Amino acid sequence: MIHYYRLSLQYKGTRYSGWQVQPDGKTVQGELNQALKKITKDEDVKSMGSGRTDAGVHALDQVVKIAIHLEINPENLLKALNSNLPEDIRVNSAAISDEFFMPTVHAKSKEYHYRFTCGRSVTAFQTEFIANQSFELDLEKMNKACKLLLGEHDFVNYFCEGTDVSSTVRSIFECEILVVKEVGMMPAHLMLRIVGSGFLKQMVRLIVGALWNVGRGKISLEDFTKSLGSPRGERMGAVVPPEGLYLARVNY
Repeated sequence: MIHYYRLSLQYKGTRYSGWQVQPDGKTVQGELNQALKKITKDEDVKSMGSGRTDAGVHALDQVVKIAIHLEINPENLLKALNSNLPEDIRVNSAAISDEFFMPTVHAKSKEYHYRFTCGRSVTAFQTEFIANQSFELDLEKMNKACKLLLGEHDFVNYFCEGTDVSSTVRSIFECEILVVKEVGMMPAHLMLRIVGSGFLKQMVRLIVGALWNVGRGKISLEDFTKSLGSPRGERMGAVVPPEGLYLARVNY
């Protein structure tokens, strides 16, 4: 008999080639499946995440459905998984689920954070967690661009091909750039907070690249607005580094 459970995972993506199992390369899903096989003593385990995260990208709340041939108390499952997973992957919570729950299609919205600094050098403790770009940025202008993102737009200029999608139209519900104070070893930094109905491959990182160019004065708000629609010959910005990106929350 198959038993279904819902997990919330957090992970540091630095060592992994993303969430999804790949023929070559260490992945978060691959490590989870291996831990499940040890716990169940069964090769037939299945897992499904709420979405893919790319190589080097972190997660605070990746929602995962698993299907295993083992009935186990969710609290015991949580403990068993954390005992068998690498230290950079942790299970936040575990609950009983059912065969009908789909972490992908049932998600109402997702929230991503992108953390970055604007300095000529970086601290010793931010390298794997906070990106850096070494130019001064106009934060007020960048937040104006964030407001232009609200609503439904065609993000054809803000995704990288590689995954088939039926549409590049997505809705953005909230978007802002916040100033985060220094905490412990983490330096003061800026953070893009964006909530949307869903996100295309590398969409957030391309949006951040465009916002950086807005902040530097390299592209105007008018050009940024025009990019939210018909395909353009060139991107509004580069794909920014993965270490600043976090899947923060999935809402159901």
